[in-house]
Amino acid sequence: MKTKLDIIGIGNAMVDVIIPAKKEYIKANGFIRDAMNLIGSNKTKELHDLYDIKEMIGGGSVGNSMFGISSLGGNGTFVGKIKNDNIGQFLIKDMNDHGLRFPLKYTTSKISTGCCTLFVEEDGTRTMATFLGAGATISPHDISKKDIENHKISYLEGYLWDNDNAKKAIKKMIKISKEDGQKIALTLSDQFCVQRHRQSFNDLISRDIDILFSNKDEICSLAQTNNLVHAIEYCKNLGILVAVTTGEKGSVLISSNKVIEIEAVPVKNVVDLTGAGDLYAAGFLFGLARDKTLEECGRYGSLASSEIISHFGARPLRNLSKLI
Repeated sequence: MKTKLDIIGIGNAMVDVIIPAKKEYIKANGFIRDAMNLIGSNKTKELHDLYDIKEMIGGGSVGNSMFGISSLGGNGTFVGKIKNDNIGQFLIKDMNDHGLRFPLKYTTSKISTGCCTLFVEEDGTRTMATFLGAGATISPHDISKKDIENHKISYLEGYLWDNDNAKKAIKKMIKISKEDGQKIALTLSDQFCVQRHRQSFNDLISRDIDILFSNKDEICSLAQTNNLVHAIEYCKNLGILVAVTTGEKGSVLISSNKVIEIEAVPVKNVVDLTGAGDLYAAGFLFGLARDKTLEECGRYGSLASSEIISHFGARPLRNLSKLI
């Protein structure tokens, strides 16, 4: 029997473009601050022409997590769609350079590779202007048993739930993953994503999910409460493992009736919150894949998250394996 790889993730494949910003930039473009805003390719080009770009890195929510898992010393596969354009070529090289499998390669789609333009303010607040591009065209035809099998954990990006074909692709991936004995993890992605899909998310969670990642706002939205204590009680009834990040307070792990509080790792200077949740998930999933305790998994998540918010961009600048 082959040794299983750690994680297989499915998500919107895209490149992150970082722009240092002020609140006025957000208002001028009519974006919802501190959230994900969907835009078209023309608007993407307009933003890149108008503002100074600080950095460009391979990303996307689950993509960020996969790069984090690689930095931790883990391995795995990312399932996402890209076009053979400059951004797509950049992304696939980035994945390969970090030892991650990218089985779909280039698509023949006329739609450009996805791009997330991140406006990052001085306090680290980030507002995302996202062109989903080719990533949004993922469908069940892209899900292959040979690509999905032989992993320990399957990790799903909530943002994909906005697209019916992508939703079908996720369901096919879940079926294959379950037959392969994998645990199924989901990130809720964004509180507005939760608002759009609350009932179907709840159905998915009750039927197929073993591990749920969320921040405080997302889990409160799912539980339809403004009170985190009430949201935690809601999580207890889900009967799964739930990891809720709570900013500078750290995170809370809920497993059945057990609640574990994990302290945040102090950061002297918070620069950019981009990818904080993605890297927390990376650390946590890496720990689970390596049979660590829940407390250890939570600490791995906190360490990875603290490193990422200390600088621009959602790619670790330090080798995370050395931090743990």
